[in-house]
Amino acid sequence: MGCRGGACAWLAMKRTAADAFSPAVVSADIAAADSGFFQPSKNAMLDPKAYFAQFQQAAMQGKALAAPGTVAVAPAAASTAPAPGADAKTEIQQQVESASAIRCANLVKDKGANFTTVVAIAALSTMATKSSYKLREELLGQPAVKNLCERVRNTLSSPPAGLGLELLTKAAWCLTRFPDEVMGAKAETLGSLARQLASADPNTGWSANTASKVLWCLTKADVITAHKALVTQVLKELLRDKARRVPELSHEEMVNMLTTIAKSRVHLTKRKGENQTVRLEANDELYFELASKRICAEAMKMDVRVVAEVAHVHAEAGIRDEKLFKAICPRIMEKSKDLDTKTMAKCIKAYARFMIPLREEAQGFRTMAVVAKGDFIRPSDKPKKTGPKTYDQPIPLYAKTQLHSRG
Repeated sequence: MGCRGGACAWLAMKRTAADAFSPAVVSADIAAADSGFFQPSKNAMLDPKAYFAQFQQAAMQGKALAAPGTVAVAPAAASTAPAPGADAKTEIQQQVESASAIRCANLVKDKGANFTTVVAIAALSTMATKSSYKLREELLGQPAVKNLCERVRNTLSSPPAGLGLELLTKAAWCLTRFPDEVMGAKAETLGSLARQLASADPNTGWSANTASKVLWCLTKADVITAHKALVTQVLKELLRDKARRVPELSHEEMVNMLTTIAKSRVHLTKRKGENQTVRLEANDELYFELASKRICAEAMKMDVRVVAEVAHVHAEAGIRDEKLFKAICPRIMEKSKDLDTKTMAKCIKAYARFMIPLREEAQGFRTMAVVAKGDFIRPSDKPKKTGPKTYDQPIPLYAKTQLHSRG
């Protein structure tokens, strides 16, 4: 059955209260009037309920009425979805990161020629972190893995413009995990990375962990003495504004920074037979103090290998911090089984140098027993008679004492 024009228009205009006051409708209508004035949307012009809901919302926001005849223009909705391709990993990169070291080496052998620079660094990272040093030596014997290392090394020597400092740092750290032959000329391979860190903006160009890792790579490659100025520059930035960036360092990178300082401040003597000395600067000593306070408070949460390195670094730098050594001693003794022989020997040598005991805390009288009620000891057998008792009589050496004269 048909309806007349007026009745059909009224039915089209009519909505329920739930439809008029639904959050989707109200939020869409209010978004159309986001210009500082109250302007009803197109739907509210034909629905009094929706118009009243919008008017209440506008009044609560302090909006005034718009001039008559003003046309409401709805602003474009801002998209909150991530841009396509942003931080998206390719399928081959996901396979490389989730594979084991041996499986990753097979992927490099089969598809390594088509890897992008990012995928190549990801593959190198997988083999560097998911294997022992012995396995990495065996993997380096494969031509495909060796070519991959050479490719990453060439990327470090002449980095393209699109690669960031963090990704290059990751590549350098992975190369230091392999035998020394993959680095080639270490000064040339890591020189570009050091220059990029020195020229980067400290506020936006690098994070504290990234800077510490770059310096540690230079230390691992034994070229840190040529970059003393860079160590001073990074340390000055970390200690700026009451050392606000020092807490950003992870436990491992905080200790790596201690190692970097100790290695970079070694004074090389030209006299034959003279021992090397470590000459710390004022900022170096301040960083050691800040690190000591944090390590004392978080020693039981740190990895035992990192804690053992703390003792070794202080011994290398010649800093006797008895409070620190006593704070990390329980952690070292508790997890001593997790340390290899070489690392444990370094700890013992460090404690022996400063004459600080490396031992577990004394537990008191552990052999003392308390006899409680009902805990009776079995009586011993009655001793047998052995006849009359005889005693040894002392025999005087002199008839009279020699100390006093007797008249």
